[in-house]
Amino acid sequence: MASILTRGFLLPGDLVSNLIGISRSDDRGMMRTLINMLFWNLVGAFVALYFA
Repeated sequence: MASILTRGFLLPGDLVSNLIGISRSDDRGMMRTLINMLFWNLVGAFVALYFA
């Protein structure tokens, strides 16, 4: 169960990394972290605005 949640949480960063061609040997972790932070912060902001 935790593995499925983790993969879902990291999915936006993985998709963008694959799209721009960053391999696992490159610094994929930094790009994935950046994209995930931007994506989940945007989702959180929209949810907060919806319920505000």
